[in-house]
Amino acid sequence: MINTTTTNANVGADSYTDLANLNSITALGRKDKDQALEKIAEQFESMMVRMMMKSMRSANSVFAEGNFLSSKEGDMYQDMFDDQMALSLSQGRGMGIAEVMVRQLKQRYGNEEKSTAAGSVQEYLDKRNNYTGFIPGVESAKAAVNQTAGQLAAKPKSMAMEFDGSSQSFIQQVYAMAKQAAEKLGIQPEALIAQAGLETGWGKKITSIGDKSSFNLFNIKADKRWQGDSVTVQTLEVRQGIPTKEYATFRSYESPKQSFDDYVAFINSSPRYEKALQADDSESYIRALEEAGYATDPQYSEKILRILNSSEMKSAVNNAMNSQPVAMASH
Repeated sequence: MINTTTTNANVGADSYTDLANLNSITALGRKDKDQALEKIAEQFESMMVRMMMKSMRSANSVFAEGNFLSSKEGDMYQDMFDDQMALSLSQGRGMGIAEVMVRQLKQRYGNEEKSTAAGSVQEYLDKRNNYTGFIPGVESAKAAVNQTAGQLAAKPKSMAMEFDGSSQSFIQQVYAMAKQAAEKLGIQPEALIAQAGLETGWGKKITSIGDKSSFNLFNIKADKRWQGDSVTVQTLEVRQGIPTKEYATFRSYESPKQSFDDYVAFINSSPRYEKALQADDSESYIRALEEAGYATDPQYSEKILRILNSSEMKSAVNNAMNSQPVAMASH
């Protein structure tokens, strides 16, 4: 843990923008390298916190457009407040960044009596990756991303098909699986293909960690009912008509076939999709999914139906149907 006391009264909870403070740290370094390193680490953490806060403000700046309460003077005071907040959050133990830096720096640049704090940065961060006190939800989401990456990296690469974003290629590869799934739901396979095409950009935007695909063709989220692997990524949801970036956890599969099978189980086991299961045609099915809250996009069904009724879709489906092997009749 960082020692927050120092032999120099002028080196305290000062801002990294204070040149006199930086000079006093330089002077302190000639007397006690360890304490100087602690102060440098604290100032660095303060800078990082300020950068994070600035990024958050920038992300929300679009909502201030046209707001009569927004002004340049208000922005100036907001920046001053953020500077002070960043400084305050970096004092004491802070977020732990300074503490990690000190442990590493003291081993190389500290006093002759080396610090006994052992352990690498990664070991220390592993102990803190459940920390959620600074930005609610974000740190825990990042921890989940790291955990997911480790889980997927431990698995052998699947020999499953690959998608390049082409509707023709996507439909050709998934048609047989969509047909089997559609028969279990009592609908046409084109409805499932159009939905998967919209959800994944014809397979090009399937949720993944690095080159490890989740093969989640329908973007089904991993709630408490899901016991398998998952992938945590940033997603765009529509809340009260406003697109909002959020972190969400999605189910992960070994292959596209598992994705279709789980989609069937998901729809069949959810009471809210009962109306969709009673639909007589693809359009009714898709509209019933939206009414049941399958997605937050208010134009969800319209987008799927445009794909479903497009000439490109019909042509690709016909090609896929014609290329399917013909089953031999049994005698």
